[in-house]
Amino acid sequence: MDIKKLTRGDAVVAVAALLNFIFSFLAFFKISSGGYSKSWNAWSGDLPGAGASLVLIPLIASVLYILGGIQPRPTPILGLTPRQFATPLLVVVPLYVVWAMAGGPDGVDVGIGAIFMLLASLVATGAVVAAEFVPALKAPLGLGGGGGRAPQPGGAPYGGQPGYAGAPQGGSPYDSGPGQFGAQPTPGGAPAPAADFQPYWFSVPDQRPLVDATTNAPAGSLNPGVWYLAVAQHGQGLLVEVDGVRGVLWNVSGIQKS
Repeated sequence: MDIKKLTRGDAVVAVAALLNFIFSFLAFFKISSGGYSKSWNAWSGDLPGAGASLVLIPLIASVLYILGGIQPRPTPILGLTPRQFATPLLVVVPLYVVWAMAGGPDGVDVGIGAIFMLLASLVATGAVVAAEFVPALKAPLGLGGGGGRAPQPGGAPYGGQPGYAGAPQGGSPYDSGPGQFGAQPTPGGAPAPAADFQPYWFSVPDQRPLVDATTNAPAGSLNPGVWYLAVAQHGQGLLVEVDGVRGVLWNVSGIQKS
C-alpha cells in the first residue's frame, strides 16, 4: 500500500465514518412524558440491526474505499474493485438512516444522534461522488513525502526511480537519448515567468522527469494519478511547485488540467 496516494477526499470519507461511529452512541430515539424519559442509541437491543446497518456497513465501506485508492493492485471483491464495491454502500447509507428514523416506534422522537449520523453519512456520500469531479478532493494529502515533496539535489527522487538522483555517469545532466525526456536548458538562464500566467493544478499521463530550475539537474519525477501545481511558464516548460520546492517540467504534452 502506498499512503502517498491518500487524497483529501479519502480524508473526508475517513473523518465522516469516524464521526458516524461516535454519533452512534448518542440518543437515536428518545421519549419524554411527564417525569419519565428514556433514550436509545444505535447499539441498543431495542433497535435490532441498527448498529450493523447504520454504523458497521459505512465503516467497512469507508475502509474499503480508502484501501482501494492506495493499493497498487486492488484485490477484486465479487469482480469489483474495492472502490467500486464500497461506493454504492456509502451512497445508500443516508437512505438507511432516514428509513431507520422514520421507522421508530409510535410516540418516540428522533434523537440528536440520529441527526448527526445522517449529516455524517451525507458528507461521506458527497465526498465519494464529488471526488470524481472536484480536483481539490483529488489533491494529495502529502503523507509519506509522495507527490508532495521534491528531493534535494543528490537525494532520492520522490518518484522512487533509482539512478535519477544525480547526473548520468560519463555525461552531462543535459544529455538525453533518443525518445527520452532530458533536461533542456534555455540560453540566457531561466526565463522570467509570464505576467498573465494563472497557476493551475494538473496531472501527467505517465512518469515525467522534473529538473532543477537553476541548474537543470535532474531533481525527481512526477507520477500519474497525482495532482501538481503549475506556478509559472518556464520557456517551453512549466515551473512546478511541490510542497514549496520548485522544479521545471519540460515535457508538457498530454497533461490534464484541473
